[in-house]
Amino acid sequence: MKVNVTNFKKALQKATLNFSMDSVQLNVDKERVKSNMISGQRDAIVFLDIENDIFSIVENVELNFTDPSQQLVPFLNLIDEEEVDVVFNTEKMVLKSGKQKSNIHFCSPTVVSIFTSKPQEVSNFLEMDIDESFKTVFSKIKKIGSRFDDIYFNLQDGIFSIESTDKSNMFSNGLKFDLIEDVDYIDLTMCFSYKNVVNLMAILNGENFKMKFAYKKEQEMGMLTVEDESKSERYYLLR
Repeated sequence: MKVNVTNFKKALQKATLNFSMDSVQLNVDKERVKSNMISGQRDAIVFLDIENDIFSIVENVELNFTDPSQQLVPFLNLIDEEEVDVVFNTEKMVLKSGKQKSNIHFCSPTVVSIFTSKPQEVSNFLEMDIDESFKTVFSKIKKIGSRFDDIYFNLQDGIFSIESTDKSNMFSNGLKFDLIEDVDYIDLTMCFSYKNVVNLMAILNGENFKMKFAYKKEQEMGMLTVEDESKSERYYLLR
């Protein structure tokens, strides 16, 4: 049995929202790799249902790891080949590369933060492409936002914007970009974790991702959804 180390690391990065989650579960069969994870703060959810370009496998396996950024990825980084032999048993997997052998133990599935429900059906009030224009804006927001804990998406007088500031401090400096005009919805402000948004943007590859926004007025809760065209990657940020 073989494992593609590069693709394995990419899947781990996506399933853990750029390694911001402290555990991960991958369910692997011959065709697909699936993962449903939720952050410890319950403000980020990841659903993966991607092509299995990682393991050459016949039987289904469930892989559970704690702290993959420290307990797994450093071992993968020491492998020079892109594809190596892998052997699974009940307690661990063994990666073999020439004379090098890495023993990676699994953890109990009971300690992994999996999301067992389906996301609530919501009505999105706005959908936008994550294109080069937005990426350019976000790169500037990211630089300023490192001094704040949150990133804001605002809708005021039909203008939808992204902002980096501290709204709890009336004297705070800030940076704001108007994104879309003539949005027909109520005025609102949605606040998301700076780290979550930055980690989400770090794992998006290609040009086929869309960003969607929903808002529950009675709960004053916003939801940011990012998904690819095939919906094989779906990411949810809540606040």
